[in-house]
Amino acid sequence: MSQGDGFPDLLANYLDDAVRLCTGLGIGTQVIITTPPRVAGQGPLRVVRQRLADDGQTLELTVAAEDWA
Repeated sequence: MSQGDGFPDLLANYLDDAVRLCTGLGIGTQVIITTPPRVAGQGPLRVVRQRLADDGQTLELTVAAEDWA
């Protein structure tokens, strides 16, 4: 469940759960929402990408709606 850099693997987790886990571990988060170009997604947000932010201490979480069809 952990990446080589010591941060948890949060892919496919619901945003609320991912942020709650990070908060519990003392890890800061930054959220970026992405959507398809023509149709806004519906439903809860899930983590589709994560990366270490430039500061080296914050996880940048890119999220998308669960249902975007």
